[in-house]
Amino acid sequence: MSNRSDIIESFILDIIGKSGEAVINRNDLAGRFDCASSQINYVLNTRFTSDKGYSIESRRGGGGYIRLFRMNDSEGYFKALAEEIKAKPLSFGKCEHNIERLVLDGVISVEAGEILESALTDKALKGAEKPDLVRSDIFYRVVEGLWKRRSE
Repeated sequence: MSNRSDIIESFILDIIGKSGEAVINRNDLAGRFDCASSQINYVLNTRFTSDKGYSIESRRGGGGYIRLFRMNDSEGYFKALAEEIKAKPLSFGKCEHNIERLVLDGVISVEAGEILESALTDKALKGAEKPDLVRSDIFYRVVEGLWKRRSE
């Protein structure tokens, strides 16, 4: 591990361990690694995202904390993914990460993932005025359908 972000990520992953959950204080962690709390934010926002299978809850203030957990239940995963899609238009790269997660978790087959990726490429959405919005809407509908199918 060559940089501080990798070390911080590894430390958090160790805390998450087998329980699948970690409760940390951003300032305590920044003090431990002798860095700014923005470095901790960077690690959390880039390495512990919903497309990588994590959810983050935070409470600000004096007794503030960050609770990270690995989303291994399908309802939690689909809910977090749907919220992410609704929050802002998705780039193709973001969709790719989410599709990879769906394949790795056995929610969809490799073939279905490849078909979905093909349908969401910039080339496939070439004529769309706002391709990221169209991509997000299509992906949201797919996720919604998968969620309904798994909860039946």
